[in-house]
Amino acid sequence: MIDHKKYLGDLIGGSLMIRESQIIADLLLKKPDASLWNNAIVDENILQKPSVASAKRNAATIKKRLEGFDEIFLQKLAYSGTEEATQLMFAATLMNSTLLADFMRSIVSDAKRMFRESLNVDDWLHFWEGQTRLYPALGDMTSSSTYKVSQVAFKVLADAGYIENTKNRRLMNVYISPDVRQILLNLKREDILRAMEP
Repeated sequence: MIDHKKYLGDLIGGSLMIRESQIIADLLLKKPDASLWNNAIVDENILQKPSVASAKRNAATIKKRLEGFDEIFLQKLAYSGTEEATQLMFAATLMNSTLLADFMRSIVSDAKRMFRESLNVDDWLHFWEGQTRLYPALGDMTSSSTYKVSQVAFKVLADAGYIENTKNRRLMNVYISPDVRQILLNLKREDILRAMEP
């Protein structure tokens, strides 16, 4: 049985942060030790954040989402155009948060199949209630934390282009690039490809 924290992943850590993710991917390719990492994030402020705390927080979130990926993935993320980098970071986020991948494969997929124009807050609430039955510990989270998770989830979907914005949540069509598709197939992550093509 998957631990509920592992199932949730680091979703609460923030949205896709594409520009920052490309910078961190480039840094990870240098295989930095703790000193080099700290120097880049804190001293050089490569993410251009207004405070050390936010720079550290964002960097840690992105690093967690990119853990375990090979150089091919990191290079493609670091040096691709925005569209492919967005798709790769969305894939990494779905791998980090099985919860969000399940939401894509069930709720978003159903909405697309029924030709609905948009998602709504109830979609997330019903999904969350269902997952709480599978992972009871999710129900122990504070209401502010569960609200934050839903906010970030919709922000990630907007960043990735699956909904127009977080206000109207109008469903959009996303076409996975051939290179991103091949990378996911090489990683044997057809499950993530299915989540990205609801």
